[in-house]
Amino acid sequence: MTQPRRARGRARAETLEPVRYSVAPGYATELHVQTLPRAVCTVRKADAQEGDGLRVLADDDGIVRLHVRPSDEHSDVAELVIDAEADGRAVRVPLALRPSARATRDMPRPPARSRKPGREGARVRPALEERELLRMSDEALSEAGYPLRPHPTEAPGAFNAWRRAVSTPTTIVEPRLVAHPELHHGAIMTAGPATSNNWSGFELHGATGTYDWVTGMWNVPSVTGESNTHTYSAFWVGLDGDGVSDLVQAGTEQENYNFNFFFFTISISVYYAWTEFLPQQATEQQIANFPINAGDEIFCEVWIGNAGSGPTLSGAFGVLALENLTTSEGTWVYTPVGTTVVGGSEAVWIMERPSLGTALTDLADYSSARMFNAYARKANSPRHRGYVPYQGANNLQITMINGPSTLSAVTPIDTYSMRFDWQRFH
Repeated sequence: MTQPRRARGRARAETLEPVRYSVAPGYATELHVQTLPRAVCTVRKADAQEGDGLRVLADDDGIVRLHVRPSDEHSDVAELVIDAEADGRAVRVPLALRPSARATRDMPRPPARSRKPGREGARVRPALEERELLRMSDEALSEAGYPLRPHPTEAPGAFNAWRRAVSTPTTIVEPRLVAHPELHHGAIMTAGPATSNNWSGFELHGATGTYDWVTGMWNVPSVTGESNTHTYSAFWVGLDGDGVSDLVQAGTEQENYNFNFFFFTISISVYYAWTEFLPQQATEQQIANFPINAGDEIFCEVWIGNAGSGPTLSGAFGVLALENLTTSEGTWVYTPVGTTVVGGSEAVWIMERPSLGTALTDLADYSSARMFNAYARKANSPRHRGYVPYQGANNLQITMINGPSTLSAVTPIDTYSMRFDWQRFH
């Protein structure tokens, strides 16, 4: 995996040309700001102390993607900076934002979304023709880099989601993983019957060896936050984590920092994909070269298996497949199991507030979000059968709480879909 690379001591920052935009209040505008390739960046107020602010990773071309939402129209200008560091070089980009729907010559509207980032070495997985969807063997599909094919009659929703994913040419990105210092997604912290301090969602639970594969789809929820505070939410699917130390998981992270100015606030959000495999990975692994945005449709599968084959709990890897159906890009992460024994006693679909160090974070306001086509596969099922929806037997509905307060609740929509509703930050 790639770790953030820093020079010994702190590199002296070079100040680049200021970036100046007018951004309309009341809704999110996407900004692309040029920094350094593969830089670790922090967005903060220009007069803030170091360490305060929002961490974001630049892509391979040095682009930082921010979603900016001013609260009110005003003539004042919000003065921010982006500090970026990579390979011993440090730069500072002044960022001036004027909260107004009317652009000026010196503070224009942001340009439209830039081109996709560089994809050196990426390959394009061809679309499957209709006659190939059922004719190709599971082994041939896996060897060609297609996700696991759910059974069309036992898991019709998951099969149709899979069909969408494989029926379009997809750029497969070799993942560049960057460990997120101190941020981690842990096992469930039980707070009482069907309640948790960090999870909300659904869990299928059974004896050891029950499940070896889980899938779900969702649109990345747009988030907002609270004044001068960094808030987080994580949407993911995984295996285990309730009453056991192992947990293999993949999903999207939605973070927000509300910068408070005298007459208005500037809410800045970032969105990214991540994986984590406990206990050998102590922190979140951000996929730095796989950009996502609020609203993007994500297809995710997580299982234990071997490279080029289907699920088996005796496999050598945690296999984490994420595909962005909106951008037609996908990435696969193979994490060695090592000494961990994934029991497969639970399949889970979760909205989480992660931990920063030893403390739980505040939950970003995701409003309402849906997860759909949520299925698991029973381990050792013959001919890849044995698929069950999240509403199967031994189903647990989990509400996230903090003391007497509900933070996040989940309700079933139908057998295959669920709705999450945000209630409170903390």
